Amino acid sequence: MNFDQVKSRLDILMHETMAGKDMYSKLWNVVRMLLVLSHGQTAVEIGFSINKLAEKVHLQAETFVAKRIICDHVSYVGGIDQVDVACRELLLAASSARQKYNLYFEESKKKC
Repeated sequence: MNFDQVKSRLDILMHETMAGKDMYSKLWNVVRMLLVLSHGQTAVEIGFSINKLAEKVHLQAETFVAKRIICDHVSYVGGIDQVDVACRELLLAASSARQKYNLYFEESKKKC
């Protein structure tokens, strides 16, 4: 009677009404299972939106070039386990990558 559809949640109403009452025990088990079912394709659709955004940011020309350079170097040295991870140039490039990304991101925001 006092359930407000705008302010209250259905799962809380069901719990208060049925949980712990012997006459509703079987019904409560079914309702609990129904309450944990997915509400459609929301999670999938959100994943598609995130992927689309990631494609926009990450699939630009500079990213393709950088990936190609990395793959070529790994092939040149004879495999991923042959890459010298203690190489000074590699460490410097990795440590400055985030700073370069932030600079690029700020510049792209100014263009828009």
